Amino acid sequence: MPVTEEPDPAPDGADEPAAGSVEGGDGGLEEVPAAPVRQRWLSTGQVIVLVAAVAFLVGAIAYVVGDDQGSADPLNDVDVGFMQDMGYHHDQAVQMALLLLDKDDVDPNLTSFATEVVVGQRYEQGVFSATLDRFGHSSDVGDTVMGWMGEPQPTDTMSGLATEEQMQELRDAEGEEAEALWIALMSEHHLAGLHMADYAARHGRDTTTVNLANAIVKNQRSEILDYARYRRDHGLPIPKGFTDPTKDQRLNPLSFREHHD
Repeated sequence: MPVTEEPDPAPDGADEPAAGSVEGGDGGLEEVPAAPVRQRWLSTGQVIVLVAAVAFLVGAIAYVVGDDQGSADPLNDVDVGFMQDMGYHHDQAVQMALLLLDKDDVDPNLTSFATEVVVGQRYEQGVFSATLDRFGHSSDVGDTVMGWMGEPQPTDTMSGLATEEQMQELRDAEGEEAEALWIALMSEHHLAGLHMADYAARHGRDTTTVNLANAIVKNQRSEILDYARYRRDHGLPIPKGFTDPTKDQRLNPLSFREHHD
């Protein structure tokens, strides 16, 4: 995204020639071109922040223009719990993506995956927040999560979340070590998110929520496979303590098989 930048001004006291003609050494006139206007490109991080901000506005606009006057609440407990918990879950995925984007020694092909995580998940958070707010539900999670799908657990140890130690390890890692760790952490994060979305797709009531859950199943499944392909193509190892995500049963949930059988 280019931003026009005016030429640097001349230092105080200096005579800067403008475009036009000046007297040459032989008394003739020489054409002097105007100082060029330079273009400065926004960094990837700046572009991502701008896009994410627009995504949140989309959710806000959806709330403002939505027909919520006198509408009955279409959300059941699964719809509400899914949007609350998935919104919370998305926060860490975005954090992990931004950590990777902050590194200078990572392959651009992998950083493009991280960009997709930030843009896509921030957009989904905007939709979750707007939908919950429209029908009088909080976006906040409590001390426990996933009770709506029969798997209650403490919020801080929610399935798929990286530990503080793992997040610090990602901050400190460089090059291929950072790439391999990011793929492992994000794949596990996606598998847990996919598991939640699958349940919401099969047991939710609100059409918009169910459609979004189905989209998350499809998208995160595809991203896990993309990460695995990148890992193989670049000869990266699976870090100690992680398993091959392509062999995880959560990768082929019921809602996905129902749409592809």
